Amino acid sequence: MASVEYDLHKLGWRAFQDLCAVVLQQVLGQTFHTFADSNDAGRDGAFHGRWATNATKDQAELGVSGPTVAQCKFSVQATGTLTPSMLADEISKVKRLNTRGMCDSYLLLTNLAVTGRTDEWLREQLRSHGVQHSLILDGRWISQQISQRAELRRYVPRVYGLGDLGQILDDRRLRQARVLLSRLEADLATFVPTTAYRRAADAVADHGFVLLLGEPACGKSTIAATLAMAALDNWQCGVRRVDSAEELVAAWNPDEPSQLFWVDDAFGGIRHDAALTDGWARRMDQVMAAVNQGARVILTSRDYIYRDARPYLKEYAYPRLRERQVAIDVTDLSDTEKRQILYNHLKAGDQPREMLERWRPHLRRAAAVDRFQPEVARRLGRQAFTATAKLTTGDQLVQYFQRPVTFLGDVLRQLEAGPRAALACVYISGDELATPVLFTPQLTEAVTRLGATERDVLRAFSTLNDTFLQQATDTQGEPVWRFRHPTIREGFATVVAEDANAVSVFLDGLNDHELLLQIDCGGASARGALVRIPGSLYPRVVPRVTLEAAAGAIYLNPLAEFLVHRCSPAFLRLWAAAHEGDLESLLRFGGYINAHWQPRVLGKLNEAGALPEQIRCKAVEQLDTLAMDLMDGGWLDEPVCRLFTDSERYELLERIREEILPNIIDEIDRSAEGYDDDVHPEGRYQEARSTIAAYKRAFADDEEIVDSLDDAERYLERAIESAQSEYEEPSSRLAEPSLPEWETGDGRDEFDDISDGH
Repeated sequence: MASVEYDLHKLGWRAFQDLCAVVLQQVLGQTFHTFADSNDAGRDGAFHGRWATNATKDQAELGVSGPTVAQCKFSVQATGTLTPSMLADEISKVKRLNTRGMCDSYLLLTNLAVTGRTDEWLREQLRSHGVQHSLILDGRWISQQISQRAELRRYVPRVYGLGDLGQILDDRRLRQARVLLSRLEADLATFVPTTAYRRAADAVADHGFVLLLGEPACGKSTIAATLAMAALDNWQCGVRRVDSAEELVAAWNPDEPSQLFWVDDAFGGIRHDAALTDGWARRMDQVMAAVNQGARVILTSRDYIYRDARPYLKEYAYPRLRERQVAIDVTDLSDTEKRQILYNHLKAGDQPREMLERWRPHLRRAAAVDRFQPEVARRLGRQAFTATAKLTTGDQLVQYFQRPVTFLGDVLRQLEAGPRAALACVYISGDELATPVLFTPQLTEAVTRLGATERDVLRAFSTLNDTFLQQATDTQGEPVWRFRHPTIREGFATVVAEDANAVSVFLDGLNDHELLLQIDCGGASARGALVRIPGSLYPRVVPRVTLEAAAGAIYLNPLAEFLVHRCSPAFLRLWAAAHEGDLESLLRFGGYINAHWQPRVLGKLNEAGALPEQIRCKAVEQLDTLAMDLMDGGWLDEPVCRLFTDSERYELLERIREEILPNIIDEIDRSAEGYDDDVHPEGRYQEARSTIAAYKRAFADDEEIVDSLDDAERYLERAIESAQSEYEEPSSRLAEPSLPEWETGDGRDEFDDISDGH
């Protein structure tokens, strides 16, 4: 492979120093753990240690027994040559270190070019101070190592944004990369290889699976995209973006084991999507079979969505899902990583030099906030997001990171009609507006309602590009407009939803499935909802929420999640009245009450006073039978229990006391029968465990019954333990990542050159 020239000057001194650390280990086989003289007022860090004996031939002259210092000399200049004047301070430091017995050999790594004259001058100076062995490795040499070593690019992935991809990847993989990363190329240029990224890279390389978790705007998709780029480069994988477990299984080719699948928002984008989670629960065995045969899988999810999905994924059956090294929280950032992320985004942004100088004394404090988010750092670097904000003091900068939603809302509210209408067009088009833009009647109505003209909208796209929007390509390679980040889409919809006249536009722009996922009609848990619908618009929503949306679903489906969690009693009464003729279909449920969605919807409707009495009585009769015949305690759970009157609940509990509890051990054994051998013991006894827990809550005032149920629980756990001894479970304990943590001194402020070049 021909050598590629990388724009190393764009890295910043801290990132260049980290690159040198990886080069020392991956290329030269050296591990330097500490900095020497980190507080000597110099502008460059140095590694200190003993040179390993496995050095390559070119560096053999450093293979001596004494201590070695490796120095980094960085410049923000795109072109430049190292001069003796730049090294004057280094010579004096070397003299002090040699006197203290800490420097017998000296290695200098720099992104600058080095002439033979400078090389000779440095060697003479070093020898005069007792250092007999020295070596200079310049920017061209470092670029050559990056070009030749895919594993180096994997550990320092930001270099993908610093060089010509066409010289790194072959034509087929290059086309894939450009389509795959068309919306994330700018992120690569500012990417920081955090500890979370390195752990994820090792998990994908060694175990073929990783789940990236974190709150919105924390960089999950950027990490996933970078891992996908590394897969193209390192393993020549074919990379596919899919949206569900079903798509993954359908696309997997057992005759082409080297495939990587990237699934963004695997369990829902804005909130938990029950249908997606149900797909993963049903297909996980096939997904893991693909992984075992060589496929690699990257999933991302917002942390709060994964918490909602996790109980349904049967993690006990798939050990990889519960391994700490595979489920990775990407928001777990060190202070050093936060500062480097903020540095990179400010360097890549368009803030004027004067503003950066004003902010510089406060940036370390701003980066130290607990809820630091990379996307907010990106916005701080762009004037479009800060033009209307007062950001001159340290407290104001800290508030910008602590209250990003508030600041984003303020910015969006102050956009003119044209830009707001342009964002609306992208939103209505499902975050994929074809370009050139053709105004459909629906888009025209939205533009008009927001007080703009089509001409205003077309003019606005160029001003919104790379701030609120970005130009990308769809799966067919056609150009489209998309939101620059999902949180901008959510923030925009929330702001526009403040205008009831505009909300109707968004309702019309959603298909029926999106409607169930993206709106809230007065529910108590509106977390993550894009648009909250005012009561005056309920009549426009009710006809579109049909029971047909739940056809074929067993436990999880978007309709049930919507009705149970995101609807007020007033909406439920309107909905039940409009669909009264279809409510009887909600009685089509059977054994394992918790495995069906209908009882939960019935309970919620009855709680809201929306369920006809005839249907309520039939539902109670079915639940009564299941509770007695199958030792099923699901009828006691919320909101199913809301179907029972106080007297009905009391009567059923008395029957359980008299008929079920005296034979509880037999009931436990019976509940675990009939399962296939490949079902994990935890799964076989899960229903019995849940039922006993429900009975303990119901009979909490009866000490004798609670004691007997405690005995039953102990018997159940022994039964599981016995069954596990005969169950063959593949080992999946994962090794810790192999890349070491580099100990870096904090003597130098990362932001001291933040305004250089601006």
